[in-house]
This record gives sequence, C-alpha cells and structure tokens, in this order.
Amino acid sequence: MEIASVTLMANKIDSLRGFYIEWLGFTEIEREEGEELSIKVGSGVLRFLDEKKEREPFYHFAFNIPSNQFKEAKDWVREKVFLNTEADKDEIVFERLGGRSFYISDPVGNIVEFIAREHSPRQSGPFCMQTLLNISEMSLTVSHVLEASEELQRIGLTSRDNDPIHRAYLNFMGDDGSDCYLLLVESGRRWIFSDKVSEVHPLELVVHNIGTITVDEQGRLTVVQT
Repeated sequence: MEIASVTLMANKIDSLRGFYIEWLGFTEIEREEGEELSIKVGSGVLRFLDEKKEREPFYHFAFNIPSNQFKEAKDWVREKVFLNTEADKDEIVFERLGGRSFYISDPVGNIVEFIAREHSPRQSGPFCMQTLLNISEMSLTVSHVLEASEELQRIGLTSRDNDPIHRAYLNFMGDDGSDCYLLLVESGRRWIFSDKVSEVHPLELVVHNIGTITVDEQGRLTVVQT
C-alpha cells in the first residue's frame, strides 16, 4: 500500500506554512495563500485545507525515515523544534514493527511521528525533509471501527498479521509487505507522546491503485475505488 495524498482540515494555515516550510524546510506545492497548504513528503502529498467552521481539528500521522537515518533525523529535527516526551523519553522502539519513532506537535496540535523501519530503504547523504520516504501512517478516527475495517478489508486492506479488530486498540490496516498503514481507532484513545485523545475530524486520502478513502464529520468511512 502506498499513500499518494492525504487531505486534512486545519485552522491557522499561515502558522502551519511557517512551521512546515520556513522552519522545517518541507517543499511547498500548489500554493494558495490563506486557503491551503500542500507539502511534499517523499512520494506523497500532505494537504491542509482551511477550516471554515468553529472547531480545532487535529490528527495523528507519520512519515517514514530512511532506515539508517533515525539518529540523524532526530538530531536534525530537535535543533528546530521541541520533541514530544513520554515518561521523560523522547523516542520509542516498536519491536513488533521493527521501528523507532520520535514525535513533534505542529501549531494546530497535530501529532507528527517520524519513524524509521528496519526494512525501509537506506539513504546516503545528510538528512533533510526531502529525504523522507513517504507518508507512513494516517490515523482514521471513526465512529465504528468494526464497520470501517470491513470496508477496508473489502478493498484488500487487511489487519496487520490478521490481528482481530478491536474497538479499544489502534488497528493497523494495510497489505502484505507494506511499510505504510492506516490506523483505525474510535474516539477517546490517548495518543502516545501527547496529552490529546482521538477525535473524529473529516479527512480524505488517496491510496495508489486502490482509490479514495474519506471520513466524514460523523466518523463514517467510505471508499470510492479507482
């Protein structure tokens, strides 16, 4: 599975532009002042649209780091922004995933994860935002995890290692051999390395060779296949 693009809602677009473009050095594409921010993340695109309603949406998403650049990436990002901490630690090892992650928060409260997986490609040269591989994970907070998982399984995105789907867990959905996942969760689960809990907010993502997946304001997940 490869995530081609993710579209999220956000307020403070100008603050996000300053954070991602001017501070962290991402490449901006399709600039529309005050209305939209689109950044290139490896092979994918992360897009923020201006939130017109009186709410403060936030999400959790992750970027894949080249497998040999975790320390370099962490040191590089730490020079720019504060790293999020959990029990006085600023990184975590996921033995089952074969990965290590660190986290930051952006100006609108998104929980941004950087993860290096053992089986991801290596990269020569110094680390920068242009050496990120892709959008690694996108969390989908939905109203009914079981129904949403059935819809994803219908298009070939199954649970990791055929794990049972559970309403209280993060459910990793993808395909065999992928370094990218969609994380299904219901409202109320605390995000690690954060004091925020999962909330339903609308989003849209496009998966290569599969189609467009949306979550609406009520947390209903739908798929339109290509």
